[in-house]
Amino acid sequence: MSGDATELGIAGFVLFTLGLLIGFAIPAVRNPRMGLSAHLTAAQTGPALIAVALFWNALKVPAAWTPWLIHGLAGSAYVLVAGILLAAIVGASEALPIAGGAHRASGLNEAIVSVLVKGSSLVMAAACLAICYCAITGMTGG
Repeated sequence: MSGDATELGIAGFVLFTLGLLIGFAIPAVRNPRMGLSAHLTAAQTGPALIAVALFWNALKVPAAWTPWLIHGLAGSAYVLVAGILLAAIVGASEALPIAGGAHRASGLNEAIVSVLVKGSSLVMAAACLAICYCAITGMTGG
């Protein structure tokens, strides 16, 4: 496993651990259902990062793309969890209405959560699509 892939695996394990710790905070947040969403997102995204790290060499990602995609995946996962956790703490619900329920936060808090959640989701989706493209086409060039 390359150094970048190892870095991704470590980031995944740390995120998983943070997810476990977030679980303890669920009763203390303004919206416990959103707190549960933050907990589950971290606890599921962390192992997903570990799995990508383990298979990184088989995915045929060009060396020039590797740092961008690895940092994009890890960074967007952390930002997503932070956005959902912030939503749980302040009671924001516009970006995640199912978990948000009847909770409402200030316009600024709603906007911040929206940018974090939607932005990180777009980055994560783009990185995953790029990795799938490389894996499917067998791309190996730089």
